[in-house]
Amino acid sequence: MPDSPIDPLAPVAFDAGPLDPVTLRVIGGAFNAIAREMAQVLYRMSNSSIIRESEDLGCGIFDAVGRELCESESSPMHIGSLPFYIKGFMAKLGGQIDDGDIIIHNHPYHGASHTPDMCVALPIFRDGTLLGFAAATAHLIDTGAAAPGLNVDLIDVFAEGTLYNGVKLYERGRRNEPVWSILRDSVRTPDMNAADIEAMIAAVRLGRERFLKLVDRHGVAVVLGTAYHWMDYSERRLRAEIAKIPDGDYHAESWLDDDGRNWGKTLKVNVTVRKRGTEITIDLTGSADEVETGYNVPFEGSLQVACFYIVRTLLLDEFAAGEFIPQNQGMFRPVKVVAPKGCIFNPNFPRACLARMAQVQRVLDCVIRALAPVLPERVTGGNSAHVMSTSYSGYDRDRGQY
Repeated sequence: MPDSPIDPLAPVAFDAGPLDPVTLRVIGGAFNAIAREMAQVLYRMSNSSIIRESEDLGCGIFDAVGRELCESESSPMHIGSLPFYIKGFMAKLGGQIDDGDIIIHNHPYHGASHTPDMCVALPIFRDGTLLGFAAATAHLIDTGAAAPGLNVDLIDVFAEGTLYNGVKLYERGRRNEPVWSILRDSVRTPDMNAADIEAMIAAVRLGRERFLKLVDRHGVAVVLGTAYHWMDYSERRLRAEIAKIPDGDYHAESWLDDDGRNWGKTLKVNVTVRKRGTEITIDLTGSADEVETGYNVPFEGSLQVACFYIVRTLLLDEFAAGEFIPQNQGMFRPVKVVAPKGCIFNPNFPRACLARMAQVQRVLDCVIRALAPVLPERVTGGNSAHVMSTSYSGYDRDRGQY
C-alpha cells in the first residue's frame, strides 16, 4: 500500500492486453448498471427528505487511487468530488486500508464538497490486493453546526459541524461503536442521520458485491483494463469537442450580493476560459478575496467538480451527441481549474465554506457566457437570476450585443 495517495487526475499506466469490443460493451454496461443500482438502494433506504425528495446523493466505483470508473445519474456535484474524498482520506490514513473497513469523510479541506456531504467508502479487496472503492455521498440533514440548516454567518469550518477526516466506521469488519456514538450524539437528527448512513453502507456493500462478481467472471486485468479503456474513450471524445473551439481567452465576470454578514459589499466573480488545443483552463484569478463567513467555496470538492461538469454538459451532452458516452475520470483530464489561494474559491483553512452553491452557480453562468460567442448553439440563458456584467472579446457592452 503506498504511503501517500497518487493524484486521481494523473494518467493511468495499465496494460490489459487486447480487449474485444463485445467484452468492452458488456463490462462498460455493467459499470453503469452498478452505479445506478447503488443509487437506487441509497435513495429507497434513506429517511431524510433531502435524499428521498431531492435525490441529493451520488454513488460510484473507483480504482485504488480514486479514479472514477462509473457514476450514478444523480447530483453531479456529489460524484465528481468522490475522487478527491478518496485522495483526502487516503492521505490521512497513510494508505492503511484493510479489508472490511468502512470509512467516513466530510472534511472540505481534504476533498469534500462541503461539511454536510458525508462520504461512505468501502474498499474492494481481492486476494489481499486493494482493487478500488465502492463509495457514496449524500447530504445529511444535520451535522451539528452552530445552528440548524444551511448557515452562512459562521466563524470557521469548525462551526459548520463535526468533521470526520478519514474515520473508520467499521474496522476490519468490526463496528466502531464509539464513532457511531459521536455520529448520533453530536447532531439534532440522530435517527435520520444514522438511517441515511446505514443506507449509504448498504449501497456501497452492493457496489462491492457487484464489482467482485465482474472480477470473478472476467478477471481483474480485463475488468480494470476495460475501465481504463472507457476513461480514455471519454477523454478522447471530450478533447475532440474542445478542439473545435477556436483557441483563445474568453472572459466573463459577475457579482455576488454579499457574504451574508457584510450586507451590500459585493463580491466579484472573474472567469477566464482559456482554450488551447484540446484542453480548457477555467481561471478565477481576479475573483474576490476569501470572506469571514461560510460563503467561501472548497476548491477540490466543489469548484473543480462544477467546472468539470459544465464543460462536459456544454460540449458532450448525450442528446446532442446521439449516443451514450460514459461519465468517468476521462472527462476530468482535459479540464484544468485555477483559483489563487486566498480567494473566495480557494480559501485558507480554517475559513468556513458551508454555503457555497450560489457562488458555484455564478461561476458556471460565467463559463457559459464566456463561451457564448464560440458556442452560440449550445449555451443556455438565465441560469442564475442576477444582473451581470460581461467583458470578453467580441462583445460590445455599451450596445449589449456581439
